[in-house]
Parts: sequence; structure tokens; C-alpha cells
Amino acid sequence: MKIYIPFFALGFLIFTGCSSSTDDCEAGPVEYPNQQGEIDGTVYRNSLMDCRLPKVQSFEFNSYEGAQIVASQGTALNISPNIFFDLDGNPIDGRVSFSILEMYDPGDIVACQLSTNGLNSAQQIEPLLSESIFYIEAYHNGNPVRMEGEMEVFIPSEVSNLQLSLFHSPTCSQLQCSVLWEEIPRRVVNAGEYVDAAGNIITGYRSVVTGLGWFSYARYNSSAAPRGILYNKALAPYNLGNSNVFIKYEGNSTAIGMYSEFDANSQVFSEKYGQIPADIPAHVIFVGKPGNSFNFEAAGLITENGKITVTRQLQSGSETELVDYVNNL
Repeated sequence: MKIYIPFFALGFLIFTGCSSSTDDCEAGPVEYPNQQGEIDGTVYRNSLMDCRLPKVQSFEFNSYEGAQIVASQGTALNISPNIFFDLDGNPIDGRVSFSILEMYDPGDIVACQLSTNGLNSAQQIEPLLSESIFYIEAYHNGNPVRMEGEMEVFIPSEVSNLQLSLFHSPTCSQLQCSVLWEEIPRRVVNAGEYVDAAGNIITGYRSVVTGLGWFSYARYNSSAAPRGILYNKALAPYNLGNSNVFIKYEGNSTAIGMYSEFDANSQVFSEKYGQIPADIPAHVIFVGKPGNSFNFEAAGLITENGKITVTRQLQSGSETELVDYVNNL
């Protein structure tokens, strides 16, 4: 059962004169009684790995044989033989422990503190339109290995005729990373099909990866609309140390931006980069975890430069309830 938490505020600045959660507001001093004390961000920060680790699937195979692996959400990997080496450059002649984390649902992406934020051609950060996010790693006898060769990866998708690129996260490639996507040049993503064990034909896209870490099949937003910046007025004393604000575009592909700046004086989160096209239906999602449960709320809006959403009231629930809530927006 969902519990509704009343609106408390610690700071004295709030945007007033708002008739709804998506009104434009002006700053003004307002004092609130029953002010909530400081929220330690440790629990929310730790929830990142609490969310990701249980979703990691592990497989074993002989390095010299390669393998064909199908993960639980339909990601299919064709791993070539003899492509794994130890960190000194010696080929692995034995069994490899191989792991994959799949991210297809927006609820999982938000709960696990990921985003589709990526660098566009102008080297500015914007939410990419993604068909998949996955993370892969490999070990031999408990030691990390590197990959030097090709691995074909198929991802299922019901959206056809997309012009996708392969993205990775070169600045941070570990499981616990805050990922920033960058396009891998000259890497082709093709539409294709996969026949599963039951004989069903699955449509999607395939490409070749030549390393380990984070990958995404995604595309840039081609909208020619004017672009701008978004804001969210927080419930005090939430901030970037103990919570996050996301923007989730409505649409068949997954686009989730993560706000990256917080103004402590006015208690406002900022998307900051000014790369959100106008007139896109979206939801702004606030998430924190001050204790055993997540606190979360969403506000719908049509994007526009300078738009301010206001987090007024938080629901409390488990990770599963948070995931379901986001998926059902």
C-alpha cells in the first residue's frame, strides 16, 4: 500500500503563486513549520548497487569455444572464441565467468540511477532516445580479463526502421558508474531478427561490440524545436546528495535525462545543459531514499525553456513499487 508523505520544507525560499505542479513560479520567502531535519544520502547512494547487482546474470563457458548466450530479457550474444586475455596480454585457456546486466524498462533505469544522457555532435549533453542499455564484464579465476575481438549482440525491440548508433561509456566503465554515453564511430547497428528456443521470431537490432563495459543502442533526438533548460523545485531538505530528479520523455523509445545541478539557496534542481527540445510530452520524476523505502513523485509537463516543476508530495514504496510507478507513467 502506498503511503503519502506530507510536504515539509526546511528552506525559506520556495516558488509561490503556483496553481499546479507544472506552473511557472516566482521565488519568494515562505516559512514552513514542522521543518524536516537533514537527510543523510548514504542509503540512497547505496541503493544504486542494491538495484543493479541483483539484476546481473552470470554465465560460464570455455574461452577457446566461445558461446551463445540469451539473457532473461532477450538480449542475445554471440561470443567469438579466443577473444579473452588476461591483463598482461596472455590468452585465456580455460573457463570464463561472463556477466550481463540488461536495462529495457524506464522504471529500472530510474531506480538504478542510470540515464540516457549522452554527448551529442556538439559535445553537449542531452537525453538520447535508447532501445537498450546493457553492461557486460568477464573474469577468469576471479581476475578481470579484457576482450580483444568481436561479440555480436542482438537486442529485442518492437520499434522498426530506426537509425541507431552504438554508444558506450569510456569515461566510466564499471558497474557502479554514473554513465555518460558517447557514440562509437563507424559502428553499424542493423535491424534484424532472432529465432528463440521456442521458434519465435523476435525483431530488434544487432551490432558488434569489441570490449566490455556499458553499451546502448540509441539515437540522437532529431527535433528541430528550440531547446532549453528545465528546473524542479525540491522538497527541503532533499538535494543531489540524497536524491535525484529525472525527466522521462513520452514515446516508444526510452529517453531519461538526469538533472545534474542543485541550487541550495532556492532548493532547485536544474537539468542545466539546455538541450531539452520544446513541446515534448514528458514527466519529471523525483526519487530519494531517506530510510528503508523510496520516496518518489512525478509531474507531467510539456517541455519548454525555463519550465519549473514542483515536487509537492511524495509517495513511499519499495523498489518494485517505484519501478512499476515509473513504467506506468
